[in-house]
Amino acid sequence: MAKYALRLAEHLRKYLLLYVVLAIVAALPIGYYAAPVFKASKELMKNLIILLAIATLYPSMIQLRSEKFGDELRKKVKDTIVGLTFIFVVAPLLAIVMGSFIQYKQVAIGFVAANSVPASSASIAYVLLAEGNLEFATLLAITSILGALVSVPLWVGLYANTLSVHLPLALLGESVGLALITPYVLGQATRYYLVKVRAKKVIKTPTISLPCKSMVPVDPEGEPLKLEELLRKVEDVLECIEGRISKKIKPYLSLATMVSMLVLISLLIANKAYLLIAKPDIATITIGSQLVIYSILIASLIAVSKVMKQSYEDHMAMTFITITKNESVAAAVSVMAIGAAAAIPAALIPAIQPVISIAYLSMIPFLKKTLEK
Repeated sequence: MAKYALRLAEHLRKYLLLYVVLAIVAALPIGYYAAPVFKASKELMKNLIILLAIATLYPSMIQLRSEKFGDELRKKVKDTIVGLTFIFVVAPLLAIVMGSFIQYKQVAIGFVAANSVPASSASIAYVLLAEGNLEFATLLAITSILGALVSVPLWVGLYANTLSVHLPLALLGESVGLALITPYVLGQATRYYLVKVRAKKVIKTPTISLPCKSMVPVDPEGEPLKLEELLRKVEDVLECIEGRISKKIKPYLSLATMVSMLVLISLLIANKAYLLIAKPDIATITIGSQLVIYSILIASLIAVSKVMKQSYEDHMAMTFITITKNESVAAAVSVMAIGAAAAIPAALIPAIQPVISIAYLSMIPFLKKTLEK
């Protein structure tokens, strides 16, 4: 079972962009001809989108190692401040500027929401592929989740007011809280059980033999270990076992995330297919504006990393956490607090986000050379 899950997860990850495009293309005619059905089922569609958004987020929240948060923060205070400035200030401001080119108010507000949400589960995967600093990336990912509880309602509410659209901050805050806190709490609780509790059970079971357990000397020859050394070794073994358990469940989590995301994108597009086909400029302006934002963010991040003399590893962590957003959160917030049309950017951006990320990975030799200098 695990073998098939791993193969399917690798297949979906490899061809994710293709499947996203296929999901959008297939959803357009279905949604267009079934427009009366979607219109008559607004409340049902809203609830389905919220549930799918949470289902997409939940597996990624299991993989977040919150226990490493404090240690990494103490080592990376300055870099964290710079990274959070890009995530919470620069990206939303750029979205507000580019949102002025989108004529449809709800879509423009949704565009700002799509650029104010925290990082996606794919962010850590891209950092891993780039051989970046995973601990720093995790720190920024967790901080962006917590900060989004304030930043998303703030930026979306302020921008909506400039368009004379009244959105109660309480409703925005409630929608962000539901979309982020629920999967985060459930994910960390699941992680504690699957990883922490099971790791302790494994280390206490004499009948189970794992390479990790051989790290602890049961009956050491010669000088016995000091208590603190033995405790440190036990902690190392626990972390080793946790890593093995995490690796074992990761294919299932990745598979669940990608399948949920594809279904969510299909539903979002189908729900507003009539509008997209009637007004195709919505899609072109949204995608074009997002590409401009990516270009400015990447150029600025390279320049800042150069000025700060930041390592290549830290730069890649900061960049991918900044540019890859969790559009499932944006979709949930949009349908709960703004309107169904506001979820269009959250459905379209995943079609170009992997392209930009993979293109940036192809720049690794240039980036290493530039940042080393």
